[in-house]
Amino acid sequence: MTLRYPKRYLVPLGFAVCFIIAGSLAGCGDEGNGVLVPVTGKVTYKGQPLTRGEVNFIPEQAGSRGARGTIGEDGHFTLSSYGVNDGAHPGKYKVTIVSRGDDLPIPAKKKGRMMEEDMQGSGKLLIPQKYTQPMTSGLSKEIAVEGEHDFTFDLTD
Repeated sequence: MTLRYPKRYLVPLGFAVCFIIAGSLAGCGDEGNGVLVPVTGKVTYKGQPLTRGEVNFIPEQAGSRGARGTIGEDGHFTLSSYGVNDGAHPGKYKVTIVSRGDDLPIPAKKKGRMMEEDMQGSGKLLIPQKYTQPMTSGLSKEIAVEGEHDFTFDLTD
């Protein structure tokens, strides 16, 4: 009679153990990251460093992972793909840059129905809109496995 209860739980327990083992094995390895190369750079607009914004590297090869970097107060950025400042995969990229002013306040008619987060990214563009889209930015870079990758983007009107 004491064996009846353990048998009843053996199949679900077996499945649970299998899922735990499979889940822990899935976390092993390089997480599909492959080779990551350190990439840094600087963005200027009309000769002056941008003090805020984001640089996006969009892979030209389908299925590849892109990278992004936050523009600091001095105009510099470091690319991240999976973790903070871990770099980008080698390859060809189209580049977009977005830099906006402070977010707009919630309109008076919408107060109470909107949250501050709803207004994120609503600030006025500080650079021409063409730089925000991969098809119109005219910016591209190739990242090789070896060598220095410190790119400068000088934006104009």
